[in-house]
Amino acid sequence: MFALGSFLIANILLASLPATVGGLFVLRIFQAFGSCIVTSVGAGTVADIIEPAKRASALAIFLLGPQLGPILGPLIGGQFATESLWRWLFGFLALACAPLYFLVIFFLPETLRCLVGNGEIYAKSGWLTMPRLQTKCVVDQQQFPRPPRPTVKTFIRLLRYPPHFIVSVNGALSFAGLYAIYVTFPAVWEQDYGYSSSEVGYLYLVPGISLLIASVCTGRFSDYRRAKLLAAARQSGKTVVPEQRISLQIYGFIITAAGKVMYGWFTRHHIHASAGLVGSGIAAVGTAIVFVTSTSFQTECDPSQAASLVALAGLVRNIAAAIAAVIVEKIVVQIGYGWCFTGLAVLDALCVAGVLVIIWKGQFFRERRQRSMENRT
Repeated sequence: MFALGSFLIANILLASLPATVGGLFVLRIFQAFGSCIVTSVGAGTVADIIEPAKRASALAIFLLGPQLGPILGPLIGGQFATESLWRWLFGFLALACAPLYFLVIFFLPETLRCLVGNGEIYAKSGWLTMPRLQTKCVVDQQQFPRPPRPTVKTFIRLLRYPPHFIVSVNGALSFAGLYAIYVTFPAVWEQDYGYSSSEVGYLYLVPGISLLIASVCTGRFSDYRRAKLLAAARQSGKTVVPEQRISLQIYGFIITAAGKVMYGWFTRHHIHASAGLVGSGIAAVGTAIVFVTSTSFQTECDPSQAASLVALAGLVRNIAAAIAAVIVEKIVVQIGYGWCFTGLAVLDALCVAGVLVIIWKGQFFRERRQRSMENRT
């Protein structure tokens, strides 16, 4: 509620206040603050209300937001990229956010399990909920323990668990490569292929649509695969472990690496534009597979800390994307598009080793962490 409110108010002020550099800087911070919190808290909400058997499909739909943001941003922003219309960009964001904000306030009750348990207290209530600044705990704290507070120490502890560290770094490297493709789009399609700025905005739809389709399909396939494994495990008296979610990442890294190599060399040799766009779409498909499997795996490992895990992954991913945005053009000048994106593809290939470590040593890591938690208590 507070996050979306911060985003909404920041956009209203950006659209209406006199233009100053200081005001733009401060309000953009509040704008980013609101949008980042929505991503983290939203993932926690999904983990609270969706059972593990269907969680990957739900997370796949939820992740369309942060995945499509970098795609739709240039497309929508390009329509307001004039001296007379730039304020309408923030006005558009405010108008788009306002209905969602009121839906969250009046139709989304508290879902944190340490406060409301499995949500049965809402079973006899209607659709409309009255907003509250704070929800009282109505469940047994022993049955639904309170998760650790999101402090720096908590994030460090999460990163010290090898599977979380590997998955976060792998996702960051994969997204950094895809973001590098986004960053090079204007230079490639405007300077080398002669497209206009507005046309380049529409070209972002190629990786965007690829992300959308791949994300939804990956989520559904992951849940379908888990259901089959669960049925087989029940017959043999075994259990389904979280690591069985992560094996799909191997295919994701191979696919995104192939797409980046295609994009780099096709644009380097000025092959038809459709070839480079296909490469960007394939890279997006692989990254979507990595995203969905990472989030579903991590929330299954620690469902009570889903929001913290998504926030941590987002932090590492955004740092990697920022670094990629700064250095990719310099690297392209030195070695060209082909070798630049081949290098990024090599990083994806190296990430496969991390996935294999999780699959091979996952049970060992979980047992060691369980012993450590028992010793602390």
